[in-house]
Amino acid sequence: MPWNSLRKLYRAGKNIRSRTPEEKEPVVEPESMETQTEEIRAAEPLHDETEGMGKQTGNTLAEEPLPDETDAGEAILMSAGTEQFETVQDQTTQSGAAQTGAAGDRAAPGKEEEKTAMAEQITDAKETAEIAETGHAAEELAEPAEAAQETEVETESAEAAQEPEEHAEPDAETQKAEEQAEPAEDVFAYFRKICAIPHGSFHTEAISDYLEEFARAHNLSYIRDEAGNLIISRPASAGYENAAPIALQGHLDMVCEKKEGVVLDMDSEAITLVQDGEWLRADGTTLGGDNGIAVAMMMAVLVDKTLKCPPVECIFTVDEEVGLLGAHAIDLSVIKSRRLINLDSEEEGIITAGCAGGANRVCTIAGRRKEKKGQALEITISGLRGGHSGEMIGAGRANADLLLARLLYRLEAAGKYGIVSLFGGMRNNVIPREARAEILFTGKVSGRAVKTIAGMFAEEIRTEYGLTDPEIRIRAKWAGKNKDDKEKTALRKAMKDVGLDDGGEDKKQDVRIVFTRKDSMRMVRFLMALPNGVIEYSPQVPGMPRTSLNLGILRSMADGIQTHSMIRSNINSRTRMMEDRIQSLADGFGVRSETDESYPAWEMVEHSAFRGLAVGIYGKVTGKPAKVNVIHAGLECGILAAKVPGLECISIGPDMEGIHTPEERLSIPSTIRTFAYVKALLEACAEG
Repeated sequence: MPWNSLRKLYRAGKNIRSRTPEEKEPVVEPESMETQTEEIRAAEPLHDETEGMGKQTGNTLAEEPLPDETDAGEAILMSAGTEQFETVQDQTTQSGAAQTGAAGDRAAPGKEEEKTAMAEQITDAKETAEIAETGHAAEELAEPAEAAQETEVETESAEAAQEPEEHAEPDAETQKAEEQAEPAEDVFAYFRKICAIPHGSFHTEAISDYLEEFARAHNLSYIRDEAGNLIISRPASAGYENAAPIALQGHLDMVCEKKEGVVLDMDSEAITLVQDGEWLRADGTTLGGDNGIAVAMMMAVLVDKTLKCPPVECIFTVDEEVGLLGAHAIDLSVIKSRRLINLDSEEEGIITAGCAGGANRVCTIAGRRKEKKGQALEITISGLRGGHSGEMIGAGRANADLLLARLLYRLEAAGKYGIVSLFGGMRNNVIPREARAEILFTGKVSGRAVKTIAGMFAEEIRTEYGLTDPEIRIRAKWAGKNKDDKEKTALRKAMKDVGLDDGGEDKKQDVRIVFTRKDSMRMVRFLMALPNGVIEYSPQVPGMPRTSLNLGILRSMADGIQTHSMIRSNINSRTRMMEDRIQSLADGFGVRSETDESYPAWEMVEHSAFRGLAVGIYGKVTGKPAKVNVIHAGLECGILAAKVPGLECISIGPDMEGIHTPEERLSIPSTIRTFAYVKALLEACAEG
């Protein structure tokens, strides 16, 4: 469904709701690289990537899921749905639902034991902040104060069972780390609660409900609009009522990606948290630290009674990951702040002061289908690393959609074929990790040629992407009419025995509804010609892409195929240049092309008093200099600043890695330090 249509749907939703503190209501708290150089063999199909997707124009053909993958290892699993913990050692990792059940039959401790356990947890969190000096990580993260009686947690780790050891008097740096860790307890507890609520893009109503209930429970003024955006405000601390207000901002939705074989409906089921030393990740899925940790920090700020701060306005937006839709929809006319801290960055010590703009370019290639007989070949490309299309576009990683197009182009030499289906990627802002196709050879096909072409292509890919994507798998299999047909199994064995020659003349043929050969060739050639990757690098910032394009979504429909490409540029005119370039290409192929949604670049201003203050406070809190930077990814700051005249923005955040992929992880010590920095910056703003 086009983004413009989605925005119209938002406006047709529930009416704007606004409450003041006086209107408080009761609240319920919430393989190494595999190639087919020797034979074309049966392979597992990819998992259903349509989960969590917005609707696409046309009829996408159904596919089958991959079987489960398992991993062995040692980690601490935190089931977000039940808030129970478990240590897993040298055993097979299971799905989120199975892990949740494994920790279910535990006796709740009494209140005294609970207090002792929570005190030990807090001590562990403090030790986490010391990083290199202690090497210890928090075994558990405490509940918020208001939920302590609601959920009782028993820690079964060996470390928690040990008697506390005597320590020497801490030095100044250790004391500072301990002071920073104490207020961060609620941040991690709120983050765990957020992870227990499915909140992928287009599925944020439940998390918006949770925040609305949170605001009522704490007697905070709030506004919620029909899109699900919220603005929750807290008054200034005593003595700072006349200080200029300040805004904090983050987004509620997360990218839902999972590894092959993970059986979890991320639209309706909670992820499972895993603590690996000083890092938090999820079990086989994206974590949602982007941007759940920002939401957790804002919640902690809103209820911190010890914080010296000016009036604080916390802005929670929806559906940032699919076109900054919430930022486009929100009404900020009620905002009094003229300074804003966006918490959607992923590198501690970097103060972002500008970002790229973007445009989603959709190309639709019409095609005619006919029923044909022949030999069907299924192709799967998987195991790529993927990544955020702004952050990782310059890392040289492979794009599964484009690899598929390259192989389809090569296979034209093996015989005439028509395309049955194409499927690649899930979001335009994510480098595709998986793609698949089914084609039907309608004439004589040389099985030996298919095998040779696939093998040579696999060797090329190993050479090209051995460093960036070492786990790429290229698989193919001859399909047949019925996968359970014994005759088909015997046929495939016979085909293998003869080297797959005489691909269809005297053998049982498959029947498919395919695009005509002419249309199929046009589709493949358009994909081959479509620009992708870094178009140009910044002359001001060495190594940073200035303009790029990511082919993120590839879909076949009943009457054609469709591509979604994310254009990014730190200069608005270069975004328009890429739109024109794709349009010119589309004109030559007879393809319909349009920009579905766009947002402007947030261009860095030369002088900013607020940015200067933020740089100075970071140095005081950490003893290290902050770096001011611009990024190639997109942030909501540009859209929000355009809505509020005179709004000065910065963006900060803790260390995160692998965002938008199942390898996403969040640094616990960095989160503690970043939250301490946020509080110090708020206090400095209160002092004026």
